[in-house]
Amino acid sequence: MIFIDPAVIRLERQENQPPTLILSGDRYLDIRIRQAFPLTAENAFVAFFDQEDQYLGMIMDPADLDGHSTQIINEEISWRYFIPQITQIKEIHDRGGKAIFVAVTDRGQLNISMRDLRASMVELSPNRILITDEYSNRYEIPDVDRLDRHSRRLIRRLI
Repeated sequence: MIFIDPAVIRLERQENQPPTLILSGDRYLDIRIRQAFPLTAENAFVAFFDQEDQYLGMIMDPADLDGHSTQIINEEISWRYFIPQITQIKEIHDRGGKAIFVAVTDRGQLNISMRDLRASMVELSPNRILITDEYSNRYEIPDVDRLDRHSRRLIRRLI
């Protein structure tokens, strides 16, 4: 693992373009920004990859960069790790061998379709569940105990 001194990093972006990384005077176009631990260390350990997906290095804390660079990192991470949070489960039913959750998220109501219900649900920690639908979209229940009674009853039957 290569840790980069935040003092030698600057990020830029042209409108509607992937970010550019300036690293010790070298310019890398169309870089990819990823988190090493997106579910457990959400605001730390950010890695940079070039356009051939070659690892360039990592910083421990994006807040150590200038404000504009930090903003670009936050935008990229928000886009890459988009995970709507489930706030209510209205019903769960089976249709054609698929489990369908009718759920309300912080992004609105939707149907979450899963082929293998047990394999699609992962308990990240007590009461925190990550759900992956049949299209690899992810949804999170940050705290089962904070759901309404009906939603808790439905989800507890499954975990």
